[in-house]
Amino acid sequence: MAGALAAKRVVPLRARRDEDKEARRRELLDAARALFEATSFAQVKMADVAARTGLAKGTVFLYFPTKEALFLALLDDLLTAWFAKLNERLAQGGTWTGHQLARAVAVSLEGEETFTRLLALMQTVLEQNVTVAQTQAFKERVLGAMGTTAALLQERLPFLTPETAGQVIRHVHALMTGLRQMADIAPVAREVLTLPHMAPLRVDFTAELTAAITTLLRGLEAR
Repeated sequence: MAGALAAKRVVPLRARRDEDKEARRRELLDAARALFEATSFAQVKMADVAARTGLAKGTVFLYFPTKEALFLALLDDLLTAWFAKLNERLAQGGTWTGHQLARAVAVSLEGEETFTRLLALMQTVLEQNVTVAQTQAFKERVLGAMGTTAALLQERLPFLTPETAGQVIRHVHALMTGLRQMADIAPVAREVLTLPHMAPLRVDFTAELTAAITTLLRGLEAR
């Protein structure tokens, strides 16, 4: 009986430890996000994250062995949240036009600049200095979310097949990445682009994305 009582005491203690670990992990991710939104990935240092959370730098590395691992975890959370938001819109039912879908994607990205900025760094930066285990876990979650979204796309746009629905998602990813890089410009370039004759070089992320997705879907429907 004494052993059973001891076991009962251990379970809540372990649960609290797990909750504490997750709370600290969340705190680190929130700090990384705040610093990234105020500056850039290159400017954020792990020491800055430690200072913002009041933790020792060594403690930060216990949770995330590299800066890339920290920000890939943040992207993982943001990407999962975005897929959930988009899928909620797609689940509303009915048959849509390509433009309706393009607008739904664009609207789902409103207020998601942090997400799209990090997404633009995914292959070239964030996945370059992380473990195989973290990368696989991340890719598995992306694959699962893509499968759900692809099925919903086929419901809204009956001309899509499983193959072309997946193609749409990959192309939207490419468009989001490219247009975010074009829109996220340095202050000096932003100042130059205010000149009237520089108008053709300005990028309206939402408008350009909507137009590009609409054109993509028209091409697939015409096949």
